This record gives sequence, C-alpha cells and structure tokens, in this order.
Amino acid sequence: MKKDLSIILISMVFVFCSFSAEVKLKVTHVKPNCGKVFVSINKTAESFKSHRPDISLSLESSSEEIETVLDLEEGEYAFSIFQDLNGDGKINSSFIGIPKEPYGFTNYDGKGVPGNFNRHKVFIKDAAAIEIPLYMF
Repeated sequence: MKKDLSIILISMVFVFCSFSAEVKLKVTHVKPNCGKVFVSINKTAESFKSHRPDISLSLESSSEEIETVLDLEEGEYAFSIFQDLNGDGKINSSFIGIPKEPYGFTNYDGKGVPGNFNRHKVFIKDAAAIEIPLYMF
C-alpha cells in the first residue's frame, strides 16, 4: 500500500513539474531610465485581439537590455511589450495608429504592421529563452 501511494505521489509531482517551463525573457533596445517596460503575455487569439493579457508585468528600464525569468505552463504564447516613456501607463500612438513609444512582439522584426496572435505566438516547452527588441518609428 505504501509503495503504491509513493508511486502515485511521485507520478503526480512529475506530471505537474513537466507542464511548466522556465522562460528567460530578454528585452533589448530599451531606453535606460526612461520609463517602465510593460509586458503582456497572451495565451489565446481572443485575449490578444481584445488587448486583455492573461499575464502582465512591468520591468524597470535600468539598462539597454533587461531580463526576467518567468515560470509558464507548456503551450502557445504571444508576447507584446512597450516602454512607457511618458509614464501614463499606456502606449501612445499617432492619429493613424503608429506607436510613439518603443514596442515589440515575439516573431516581429520591426518591419510592417504587427500581425495577429498566430503570427506572434511561440510554443513554450521546457526551458526557453525569448529575446524581443523594442522598435520605434
């Protein structure tokens, strides 16, 4: 009986541990000490499209490159980031929608209009490293 219980507990621990991954997020081209960097992480196309992140965090802009470590469940995610230069808590844009503050997405090279969730999603499994540069027009 004890042996069976031990096997069940070990199996449960293995299952729970195998579904999460340590993700090292590196944001580059940050303007040091010029406003917080806001990170939005979406798990679905619906949350991405509605601008309602499943996970959000803010990072201090202490240098041109900042890093943080996240513990995420295995799955698809789209990251969107901006640096709030004027401290109003939102990304400011021109009257035609061009951002006036540095921004970036997963799978985005700064050219053209950013796409939808499917264009920007990345699959997280095991340990991962994601680097997102910020762009500004």
